[in-house]
Amino acid sequence: MRRLKVIRIFLATLFFVAAVAYLFIGPQVNPMAVVAPRTQIIPSAIAISLGAILVWLPATFLFGRVYCSSVCPVGTLQDLILPIRKKFHPSPLFRWKKTSPVRYFVAAAYLICLLAGVTIVPLIIEPWNIMRNIAASVRPEAINPKWITLGIGSLTGILAGIASLILILLVSFFFGRDFCNTACPIGTGLGILSNASLYQIAIDPDKCTGCLKCEDICPASCIKVTTRQVDNTRCIRCFECLSVCEDDAIRFQSGRNRRIDPLLQKS
Repeated sequence: MRRLKVIRIFLATLFFVAAVAYLFIGPQVNPMAVVAPRTQIIPSAIAISLGAILVWLPATFLFGRVYCSSVCPVGTLQDLILPIRKKFHPSPLFRWKKTSPVRYFVAAAYLICLLAGVTIVPLIIEPWNIMRNIAASVRPEAINPKWITLGIGSLTGILAGIASLILILLVSFFFGRDFCNTACPIGTGLGILSNASLYQIAIDPDKCTGCLKCEDICPASCIKVTTRQVDNTRCIRCFECLSVCEDDAIRFQSGRNRRIDPLLQKS
């Protein structure tokens, strides 16, 4: 199970380096760099190639939100902050909290704006566009040309990228992957699919000793040890929980285990 985290980190590094090279240096950096936007859901949909969508939707149905943990550059950007947080905040890093309904309102607003042709919202909150805006502060050519067609100029997009970078860094430092489960419409959509995925993160109540290590380290704050519950709509498949469980009580498996009454949990 611990190998899953290693594989995830390898893939996340690969996709993140490709995205950074493409956006901050340009597609001329390497012929393979042009693959970077094609692996992203929204750029693929806009290009009408649907390649990434045809890959990541079935992958989500099978394994959950692996896109969010391994491919999304904004997701990896947040993960880079976690080691820094560990130095300033000793364990526990995070704890379970309830799902915020805000994410559904944000996703609905995002979808309505897409259908209505209001591009300003997608330009601000869609992960790939966020990375483009951030990159534009270093390489102006990276900015989405739609900023100019809106009549407000590319400078607005660059300022939006700087603001997004600061906000994401602060949120990830204090709250982990909250951006992915509150503000990101892609994360919300994939989360709905992930709740019905074939493979799920689940806690074995017969093995769990209630040490809370998995709950403490979960950047999505989606694990509740007292009821042996994992909210798979918010789980971003980082596999951090699997790497810290010494009892092999939390697993990535087909199907779910039963939840238990807190009064019946082991001491």
